Amino acid sequence: MNGIRRLLAAVLLAAVSPCLAAPHPVQVVDDTGRTIGLEQPARRILTLSPHATELILALGLESRLVAVADFFDYPKALASTPRLSTLGRLDRERLLLLKPDLVIAWGSGNNPGDIRWLEHSGIPVFISEPASLEAIAGSLEKLGLLAGIPELGIRAGMEFRRRLAGACSWRKGVPHQAAYYEIWPTPPMTIGARHWLNQVLNKAALHNIFSEVPRQLITVSRESLLARPHQVTIVAHSMTTTAIGQPPRITADATLGRPGPRILEGLEKLCDSL
Repeated sequence: MNGIRRLLAAVLLAAVSPCLAAPHPVQVVDDTGRTIGLEQPARRILTLSPHATELILALGLESRLVAVADFFDYPKALASTPRLSTLGRLDRERLLLLKPDLVIAWGSGNNPGDIRWLEHSGIPVFISEPASLEAIAGSLEKLGLLAGIPELGIRAGMEFRRRLAGACSWRKGVPHQAAYYEIWPTPPMTIGARHWLNQVLNKAALHNIFSEVPRQLITVSRESLLARPHQVTIVAHSMTTTAIGQPPRITADATLGRPGPRILEGLEKLCDSL
């Protein structure tokens, strides 16, 4: 317990605004560097992506969810929770009627215009864009602070780190295999050096064949694929792949592409498939 309290103090110092005269009791910095302040702990939370919903579920706050992204299907207990479409234009009128006191948006997955509207709506918005697996644990801690349950946030973050450390333990020491991770087939899209999925591949003893490209996502040509022999092809979609050759082909579990706590389930399934 003392260890948790010491960690709680460290998280508060790191995440909460250092200004003692801050206008809000709790202030945290989201994944884009914006400061979010709440007068009271968030009680009516609205999530605009599956991974954001998973973060709230990992904190045990499903009862505080007033709506989730409409393409989220886990768990069944949330089947009756209102859905908001995030494809195309956000249903802004319906969102306002739900009266959330905290919206968790996805920086790269939600419409930029909708995010700008939310920022000017007066509703506190936490923009989630974890750049690493460690950042997922940090998100749990920050959202725990915003929800008024800092110790539970720290415990959830510690549990994620513990599970991450032990994930795919049987792959440790295995020579890394070259892998092509196909995000989209037409045109072929994959990950570059700046995408957090490289950490996932590394845990599975895989090496991204485009890891030298200093970008998050890139479109690739047939020629560039031919120039990079690989032993494993991972596809993150259900369509016909454009990958060259016939290396072992694995369809990634949906959780593998979500920067939330359940990514560890997708990682374990990937390792089991190798």
